[in-house]
Amino acid sequence: MEMDKLDDTRLLAIIGLLVSVLIAVLVLFGIAWLNDIKHSDPVDVQSCYRKNL
Repeated sequence: MEMDKLDDTRLLAIIGLLVSVLIAVLVLFGIAWLNDIKHSDPVDVQSCYRKNL
């Protein structure tokens, strides 16, 4: 009986650890993505056209 309880506790601990790692990765990805959007340079549309010589 006691061994089953220990196994359940270990399983819950592993699941909690994996969920916390997933949340941490998502938060870091979101911060990096928002930082990239905020500091991206606007595209100069006129430089895309071919200039007449």
